[in-house]
Amino acid sequence: MQQEKILWLVKGVGGLLCVGLGLSVFGEALSRKISGDGWFWVGSASLVIFNFGLCLMFDSHNHQTRLTKLKQES
Repeated sequence: MQQEKILWLVKGVGGLLCVGLGLSVFGEALSRKISGDGWFWVGSASLVIFNFGLCLMFDSHNHQTRLTKLKQES
């Protein structure tokens, strides 16, 4: 049960951090596009980071659900 709680916290916080980082990198890509610099690879990286953060958050919800079931069983 302790391992589920640790995974829930680590993946939840990590997911939030990655979502924020992905949005920040997207802002950088947007400013590069406006100024006429190369933006494609920075924009692609922002998409990958943002989606990875969402996946971590959704997976942390699975751990929270398992943790709730374990608490109800005991």
